[in-house]
Amino acid sequence: MTPAPDADAPRETAARLHHARRTGKPIPSPSRDGAVATLADAYRVQDEVLRLGTAEGARVRGVKVGLTSVPARRALEGAAEPVLGRLTEEMFHPGHLPLPSGESIRPRVEPAVLLVLGAPLSGPGVTSVDALRAVEFVLPALEVTDSRIEDGPATALDLAADNAGCHRVALGTAPVRPDGVDLRLAGYVLYRDGEVAATGATGMALGSPLEALVWAANARTGEQPPLTAGSSVLVSGFGTAVDLLPGSTVTVSLAGLGAATVTRSR
Repeated sequence: MTPAPDADAPRETAARLHHARRTGKPIPSPSRDGAVATLADAYRVQDEVLRLGTAEGARVRGVKVGLTSVPARRALEGAAEPVLGRLTEEMFHPGHLPLPSGESIRPRVEPAVLLVLGAPLSGPGVTSVDALRAVEFVLPALEVTDSRIEDGPATALDLAADNAGCHRVALGTAPVRPDGVDLRLAGYVLYRDGEVAATGATGMALGSPLEALVWAANARTGEQPPLTAGSSVLVSGFGTAVDLLPGSTVTVSLAGLGAATVTRSR
């Protein structure tokens, strides 16, 4: 049986994760070494990592909703529901600039959708209609994930503690009104270096990225920042991820939304 973590474990684990982000040296699985035993523990670690980041000047811009598809949850031990992470300003990367090769440990890229709110959205009790009314516009996106855990997250607890794997986000440039595209049916094609790497549809995200937004609004804990007007909500974890190799370019084309591109330098 995994021992319960002591009162200082979340803070110590957060300090190690924060150090891993800055140095590129991953740490052992917090859920395997007993530092994180519950999802509440994992989110406490995430809160503390965010606190360390904001103390250094990071600014929160919104949230990520990951593991939104059944296959994504099945692939990770203990993943019974999606996972939340925080988006900060420095995560948003201009698509025309390459990502430095040395800034990440094991970067992967997956299709995503960014929903930008024009009105606040706060649960419990948020409905699909509430979410549709709150979204001002939608952008195609690519999420670059990374893991500060050795060999990648062993469990959903590791992923939650490690800010849901958030690293970078590359966006398209043409906003689309939410009533201008059916997010239940929007197909995508993911290309790496001009070759098709994966195909799918945004409906894998709990039926629609809007439903993922509903889930996020209702699932928020008291420690997480409110979804206010101007908040960005990244919905990912519904498509196949590919490794972002040095010198590679990955592009996603999302029907009705446009395209987003990210390149990694050699």
